[in-house]
Amino acid sequence: MAIRTRGWVVAALVLLAACTPSQSTPTGPVLASIAVGSRAGTPAIGLGVVWIPNTADGTVSKIDPATNRTVATLRVGDAGAFYQRVCRPYGSIHSFMVTTFHVRRCDLPSSLATANGLLWVTKNDSNDILALDPKDGRQVASIPIGVTPFEIKANDQALWVTSYDDNVVVRIDVRSRTVVQTIPQLGGPSGLAVDGDTVWVAISRTATVARIDARSNQVVATIRIPCSQTCWSTNTVTATLDVNTFNGRSGQDALAVAPSGIWLGGVSVEEIDPVSNQVVKRIDQSSDTLGYGYGSLWVTDTLGRVLRIDPERPIAR
Repeated sequence: MAIRTRGWVVAALVLLAACTPSQSTPTGPVLASIAVGSRAGTPAIGLGVVWIPNTADGTVSKIDPATNRTVATLRVGDAGAFYQRVCRPYGSIHSFMVTTFHVRRCDLPSSLATANGLLWVTKNDSNDILALDPKDGRQVASIPIGVTPFEIKANDQALWVTSYDDNVVVRIDVRSRTVVQTIPQLGGPSGLAVDGDTVWVAISRTATVARIDARSNQVVATIRIPCSQTCWSTNTVTATLDVNTFNGRSGQDALAVAPSGIWLGGVSVEEIDPVSNQVVKRIDQSSDTLGYGYGSLWVTDTLGRVLRIDPERPIAR
C-alpha cells in the first residue's frame, strides 16, 4: 500500500509540474526580482556588478547581473547602534519635516560609487568615506571628511561628496585618497551628477542647481528652478515637467539615464523623452530609487527587493 501511495504522489507531482507555467521567461518588462537588505538605496552600477546600499542594515549587496543573484553582502557598520545613538532621540520618522532630507540622517550607508577600480561607500556613523576592494569587500582606505556625507559620485579622477547637514561639497582625490577641497554651499546640497569637468549639485532648500568647475573647484553658476522665459542662456532650465511622484520618505529621489531617455521612479516608473520633454512611457511599478546599467533599469522598492526591468520590452496589456 505504501508503494502504491508513493506512486500516486509522484504522478500528482509530475502532473502539477506539467501544468505549472514556467517562470524562466518573463513576459513583461520585469526580468528579475532580487532580495536585498532593508531600505535599499540608489543602485551604483560599475565594476561588472550592481551595488545596493542597504541603508537600514549597514550593508551593501553585490548583485551579479549575469545571474540576477546577490552574490555577497558587505558589512559597512552597525546601523542599529547608529540609529540608537543619533536618531532615536528625535522620536519617530514623523518628527522630521517632510520637506527636508533630515529623515535620512541615520542611513548607513547613504550612497555608493565606483571609480579607479574600487567601491566607495559612505560610512555615515563616523563621517568617513571607505574604499573597498570589490572582489572581497576588504577595506583599502578610510578617509575622514569631517562632515556628514549624503551622496557621492565619482569618476577616475575625483570623488565628490555632498553634505546636506553641513552645507558643503567635498572633493576627494581617488588616487591619493585624500580630501583636496571642501567647497561651502549653503542651502542643503544633496544630489550629484558628474560630467567630465562639470559637477552638478542639487541645492534642495533653495530650489537651485549649482554648477562646479572641477578644474578650479569653484561654483561657476547657480541655476534657479523653475527658470523664467527671460533667463534663457547657457546654464538655464529648458523644461519643467509634472510627473507622477509620491510624497513618501524619498519623494522624487533618483533619475536614471538610458539610451532611450531619462527614467524616474515614484508611483510608477516613467520615461521622459529629452527631445520632446514629454513622459512617453509608464511601467506600473512603484519604486524608491533606480539606476541604469547592463541594458536594464535596476529599481528598488519598499519590500526589500531590486527589480531588474528591461526598458525596451513591451508592457503587457
